[in-house]
Amino acid sequence: MRVIIAGAGEVGRGVAAALRGEKRGVALIDPDPNAIRDSQSLDCLLVTGNALSRESLIRAGISDAEIIVFATNDDHVNILGCAFAKRVFSEQVGDRTASGLVTIANIRNSEITDRARGAGPLENWARTNFVVSPSRDVVQQLISGLVAPSLSDVIPLGENAWIVASEVSVESPIIGSTTGDANSRSVNEPDYPRVIALKANEGKGRIVSGNEIIQEGDMLVFVTGSTEFFGDIARLVGDSSSEMPEKPSVAIFGATDFGSSLAEHYLSQGSNVVIIEPDLDSANSIVGSRIGVNKRLDVIHGDPQDEDLLRELAVEEHDIAISTLGDDNLNISISMRAFDKGVTRTGLILKDRALVEAIQRIGLRPVSKRRVAVKSILKAIHMHVPGLYEPVPRIPSLVSMSAEINSGNRLSGKDLDEVEAIIGANLVMLERMDEDGDFYNVAEEEIGSLREGDRIYLILEIDEVGKAEESLRS
Repeated sequence: MRVIIAGAGEVGRGVAAALRGEKRGVALIDPDPNAIRDSQSLDCLLVTGNALSRESLIRAGISDAEIIVFATNDDHVNILGCAFAKRVFSEQVGDRTASGLVTIANIRNSEITDRARGAGPLENWARTNFVVSPSRDVVQQLISGLVAPSLSDVIPLGENAWIVASEVSVESPIIGSTTGDANSRSVNEPDYPRVIALKANEGKGRIVSGNEIIQEGDMLVFVTGSTEFFGDIARLVGDSSSEMPEKPSVAIFGATDFGSSLAEHYLSQGSNVVIIEPDLDSANSIVGSRIGVNKRLDVIHGDPQDEDLLRELAVEEHDIAISTLGDDNLNISISMRAFDKGVTRTGLILKDRALVEAIQRIGLRPVSKRRVAVKSILKAIHMHVPGLYEPVPRIPSLVSMSAEINSGNRLSGKDLDEVEAIIGANLVMLERMDEDGDFYNVAEEEIGSLREGDRIYLILEIDEVGKAEESLRS
């Protein structure tokens, strides 16, 4: 698979690095010579030029490309670029419909993709095959991560599956146990957390066999079928912090799109929410929105760094504090204040991917918009396989995939060992539909053979992705 990426910024380079790890052919286009220079270590074809230039696309090899990703900083360029790329591709290969080229547009402004406020589905008129708008994933990661903030990474893999990574502390009750022993409960309780990968203190991350001895400082990667078990994971790795209340009180700094989405979620759970917004127009906009009439919502116009205001709001009495403003430094400052006042579940949204791990070590729960954008684009690139694609947190050599066994798939009717051998991956969870049409996680000894409609969750080495995709398409 050959991929062209328009935009050699942090997002474009992140996608290119991941694809090169899969041994894909990649070309990067950017008009900024500095961005091209910063991309030289990626071993890609580098083109200095405008992605809305026929010459640049031809130099990047548009006639041989299967996918083109528009990840520039301009949403309008990303939308127009999809149509333009299809046009140039059709001219070069003689395919009037450009059916051989998949276009992906990264859209940062959620209003463009909002069917109530935007111009409807972009796929219908902009010749865009996939629209990536990471806003929803950012919010979901924050919500999931704040359930148990001591956990290093929480990644939604599907509707009923999460990947969770965390480091083993000295207080962990499973130090000295094998990974097989740690997974004994999950044999009969398929939703219960199961260790699927491990990265030792000084070693390389790997898929577990069951024989590994768990040590202090190891990074464990779990798969679980319910957020209810996040507390169990925290205790397994040695954290005994209190569980989150059923209806936590929430303070949100910033009446942004992210802030509004977070408020809507927590209000739907029955929580009391206060939004602090420094801009009067933005505060009024929230008041006039569909959530503004909720009696459990307070919107306050004021400076989030005003100590008198924070004291009046009694921020320290809130269960959750989240900063969603557009400035990384401001979000860090506000979050640290809330954390210092005793709010243990403090989250923030960042742009800079490089800041995430440093901020996490302080005890905060950051989510990088750019990191999420990279993951969302990778999901879209792998969308020709039914399901999702996620890098395994903290272990870049491993990825997780999910797929549905469709009618006629050659994996249907085969048992677990056969499936793993064909795909070249470990099956870590399987969901099956019950009589009511709901999916449930199946215990390993009850799987038997795969059936049409089964959802499978896999973990594999990144260089095996191509083989796995081919098997799942068959």
